[in-house]
Amino acid sequence: MSGKLKDSIEPLPICSESYELKDRRKSSSSNQVDYLPQYRDAFIKKKSRHGEGVVGLAKKTMDILVEHGVEERGIDPRPENERDELNKWTFLPQFTLWAAWNTNILSFSEGVIGPSLFGLDWKTSCLCIVFFTAASALPVAYCATNGPKTGMRQMVQARYGMGYGLALVYGILNCATMIGFMALTAILAGQCLALASNSNMSWDVGIVIAALIALILSFVGLKALHILSLASFPVMVILYAALAGVVGDKLYLVQSDVAKAATAVTTSGVLGYGASLIGFSITYTSLASDFTTSLPPQTPGWKLFLCVYIGMIVPIILCQIFGAACQLAAYSIPDWETASNIGVPNLIYTMTGNGNGASRFVMVLFCLSVVANTAPTIYSAGLSGQVAIPWLVRVPRYFLALVVSAIYLPIAICGASKFYSALENFSSVLSYWSALYIPPTLIEPIIFRGPVSRKTYPVEIWNQIGKLPIGLAAIFAAICGIPVVTGGMAQSWWTGWIARKIEGTGDIAFEIGFVVVGLIYIPARYLERKFTGR
Repeated sequence: MSGKLKDSIEPLPICSESYELKDRRKSSSSNQVDYLPQYRDAFIKKKSRHGEGVVGLAKKTMDILVEHGVEERGIDPRPENERDELNKWTFLPQFTLWAAWNTNILSFSEGVIGPSLFGLDWKTSCLCIVFFTAASALPVAYCATNGPKTGMRQMVQARYGMGYGLALVYGILNCATMIGFMALTAILAGQCLALASNSNMSWDVGIVIAALIALILSFVGLKALHILSLASFPVMVILYAALAGVVGDKLYLVQSDVAKAATAVTTSGVLGYGASLIGFSITYTSLASDFTTSLPPQTPGWKLFLCVYIGMIVPIILCQIFGAACQLAAYSIPDWETASNIGVPNLIYTMTGNGNGASRFVMVLFCLSVVANTAPTIYSAGLSGQVAIPWLVRVPRYFLALVVSAIYLPIAICGASKFYSALENFSSVLSYWSALYIPPTLIEPIIFRGPVSRKTYPVEIWNQIGKLPIGLAAIFAAICGIPVVTGGMAQSWWTGWIARKIEGTGDIAFEIGFVVVGLIYIPARYLERKFTGR
């Protein structure tokens, strides 16, 4: 790498201009430099070619936004003097954020595909949902606990094991994955609003409305996301409880002869559904600590772990089991089955009255539940964008929310009518990269840098290529893991040589890739540390 390029990525010199805004100072308690004013100055100067008037206007606009609560900080480490203080309510927003994120129509949809796509019966669907979800949420909850200890976002922490370059690659993949899934969730929101209007509103209008609401919340920042989750989670709990009460007298049909005849449990079905369930939950690992850096270093890790873990698994498991039950019952109810063949929103719409006021109101609420999923994803996608394209660190975080929305919104509008299946398949395939990313993400802090702290994760080198690990171990593990992952894949367009050996073919790409990458990374990282000292 040329010296010129290297210099361009080194920390910017401290600006001489002082800032009177609070939280724009060096923390005397931690001797930790706040990098935000440096990048803020650089961004303003980059835009100042039209004269001092533009500079003043830009600074004034940014000051107004920040003073009114808009979060500006991106991936630059959060100093301790900007952290919240611990109190009796500290952990409630952490729980509700993850609970609201997953108490929505998406979790219900994931439950539906157990019987409909993989042909699993009631008992097998429930066992798969409980086991795979409970296991997949563990790394997410663990990674969330490292946010307060380091003050760094999730993909920045990856640099301390994988190196600057590989973290950049994973940042790109993370952005692409989140944009793909946001497009899919926006399409679901559009379908819900279209049904709520008795088809008087097109999907496109519904997609835009849901996207704008999510954009506003993600633009403001984490505090707005916490307010959203605190408001939406109780509403969705009541909605699901009411929905279960309405259709509860029909759910005995999950074990009917018709339902049993419509399902056939196979090894490939269990493995395929397991892979889907893993992808649904474990991909949160790449953004887990993005939402916990505002907590102080002394935050009890076990309490935060439980809040995130319970906030994830309880709504996911309950909503998915309910979705599986409704799909199995639909095999014995012609109207439900017809609606299910069209789509999950149509199934819910039919279950709740098929056009009356109650069903339309339910669809509006389910659309808003998607917003609780999309808004934090936009927030995190912008942060990953700064890892993927390092010079974006000079751009205030809220601008990146606009950029992310401008990318996924047209994809959702076009994908709704032209290439929905292709978009769905593309997003599913992208999630396979997690098998390469997650093992080093877990092994590095547990084995090589534990216990996690600012001492083992020195903040001052967060963007210095010359001091961060080279990433040779992670690169070697990924190179070895890629053929294993592709060999274990079982998609409609590709079946790997390992998957073909399973009766009926079964997707075990993530499982075997995870194990192989982990086993290779440990000795390789030991050697890398020994010979490079990083």
